[in-house]
Amino acid sequence: MKKRTPREEGFTLIEVLAATVILSVAAMAMMAFFINAMSYNKGNQNKTVMVNLARNALFYMEKQNFGTVEKYFSQIGEADGNDPVMTMDNCTLAPTGGVNCTIPAKHELLNSFSGIGNVLRPSVNGIEYEITVTYQTELEKGHADASVPSTEDRMSNYLIPIRVSVKTLGAVESLRNQTSVEGYVINEKIR
Repeated sequence: MKKRTPREEGFTLIEVLAATVILSVAAMAMMAFFINAMSYNKGNQNKTVMVNLARNALFYMEKQNFGTVEKYFSQIGEADGNDPVMTMDNCTLAPTGGVNCTIPAKHELLNSFSGIGNVLRPSVNGIEYEITVTYQTELEKGHADASVPSTEDRMSNYLIPIRVSVKTLGAVESLRNQTSVEGYVINEKIR
């Protein structure tokens, strides 16, 4: 009988360790990719909620009485040369869905809108948002060409141009944490 020489087959310990290290580095890179993708997905989810809140608030404003909206924006007026805004600044939510404001005129005007507190300061999935409705005066100013009637002559009696902006309360100011939509409050005569 012939005696066989033993052949060593298989992997050495060093080869196994090297393969494990290479696999671990690749796995960590893939894990970082998935964590980044998850974070981006969460941001997109929050942005979608803000767009839906903005559309909801715009729809709410479009259904309000034209005269009530016009009265609010004309009495609040421009602050520091900026467009008049409808916000919850200096106001808190009342249990009834209305608002309690420290400025009496604003308190009366805001409470003429049913449930305005829940529209301007919504909370979704434990995250609070702040909604601002801005009257766009630049769309109401006259046109430079005298042959074209001013925007005020064309629109102010029938359309109120507004921009609804939503931002996450307490979040860092960035484009990722805010969005806006634009629309018009239409006079009931032409609805």
